Amino acid sequence: MRPLAGFLLALWLIGGLVLTLQAAHPLPGQVVDDNLVPFHTLAIYWRNLGSEFWMRNLFGNLFLLLPLGLLGPIALPALDRWWRIALVAAVYSTAIELIQRLVPARSADIDDVIVNVAGAVIGYLIFVIVRAVLRPQPAPA
Repeated sequence: MRPLAGFLLALWLIGGLVLTLQAAHPLPGQVVDDNLVPFHTLAIYWRNLGSEFWMRNLFGNLFLLLPLGLLGPIALPALDRWWRIALVAAVYSTAIELIQRLVPARSADIDDVIVNVAGAVIGYLIFVIVRAVLRPQPAPA
């Protein structure tokens, strides 16, 4: 199970990296300025809950690292704590955001890091719940 989880996780992370670093033309409503103010972009999401663009961006960032929390503890047993998942997610997401500063029509946004980390921690919570449900219960004495 561990090799399969590691393969799927690597595939997902590499695919996400490629997707987020592709150069593109800005879409209508797309912010291409860097944002280093926490919750600034999230406030824009909140004010535009009916916008398909903003919701796609929000949920895309949420799901980008969700598999890290879901598959990470299986692939790498050292990722057996939520804070370790959050730390790895923060480092990975920050690296992506810093690299995006070099890509045309992309920008760095601290809120993307916040949402990516939240997604990874949600994935870990799902992992913990599923593990608890699937774990064999001891027979009554």
